[in-house]
Amino acid sequence: MKIEIDKKSGIPLYLQIKHQIKRLLETGSLKEGEQLPTERDLSESLAVSRNTVSMAYKELVLENVLSSSPGRGTFINPQALINHKLKENNSQTRITEIIDLVINEALELNFELNELEKIVCSRIKEKEKLLKNINIAFIECNQEQLYFFSKGIELGTGISIIPILIDEIYKEPDIFRERIKSIDLVVTTFFHYDEVKKFLADQKQRVLAIALDPLMETMVNIAHLSNKDKSIGLVCITDKFAQRVFQSIRQAGIKFLSFKFTISHDTNEVKKFLINTDIIITSPGRKKEVEKLISPQIPLIEFVYVPDKGSMSMLKLAILDIKREGGILEKI
Repeated sequence: MKIEIDKKSGIPLYLQIKHQIKRLLETGSLKEGEQLPTERDLSESLAVSRNTVSMAYKELVLENVLSSSPGRGTFINPQALINHKLKENNSQTRITEIIDLVINEALELNFELNELEKIVCSRIKEKEKLLKNINIAFIECNQEQLYFFSKGIELGTGISIIPILIDEIYKEPDIFRERIKSIDLVVTTFFHYDEVKKFLADQKQRVLAIALDPLMETMVNIAHLSNKDKSIGLVCITDKFAQRVFQSIRQAGIKFLSFKFTISHDTNEVKKFLINTDIIITSPGRKKEVEKLISPQIPLIEFVYVPDKGSMSMLKLAILDIKREGGILEKI
């Protein structure tokens, strides 16, 4: 099983592993019933922590892509292959039926088939130009969340995600309005939806609100390590991210002695902050920096927020609408 990860990309390593396993399944490189490497073997071959591989495997098991059997190992779920093939076959069958209808209609209108071919090729080229790049702006108040959304969310080829801090809207409104002209879809969180919608009232772009939840494995790992006698330390970039993480941990009912955070980038200050901290958390983008400052035995957790399943479904449907229309969605 060939997997290559890029430790400089900023995309969480477990997500890279997860997505590449899915791609291997889609391309047929992984077969029904094939056993995957153990967490230890794969972590050693990729030079990552075993926990990173474990997180990727667990998510794929939850999505029924993999099946895990204690004492036997981890395997490709046969049902995942069946579902993939059915989806592929159904799509091909539907397209073939549509093409046959077009051919029959063209023949009834006395079109030569070579004429039809030229028209189809011309239309395909026109659509390719329109779909070459779909631009999605993600507007948030949080630098870390912008970073993860623009790097860690896969929406398909030809789709660019442009991160925009909400402060930029007020600091440089004219520049923002000029940038937004090339945007097909604006995405923000429910917290900022009304604010962004009001600012873009005179624009054509659709504004889509999504919900962000902490990654389940993140919360599980923190809960597993934490108790009322342990302190939690967060290394991040902004106060807003720290406040949100604190609220998420409290809402999850996780017990801890104290919660502290630093947004400093000074190495000595960060080292001092990490002293006497039992559980260390980082925002996306700062994990590698902190790893160099602590012992490999100290637990280190990257706190990641991801769109919930309902939000991802809405986002994909909105992108599909843009593709069908071949341009910017009308304001709704």
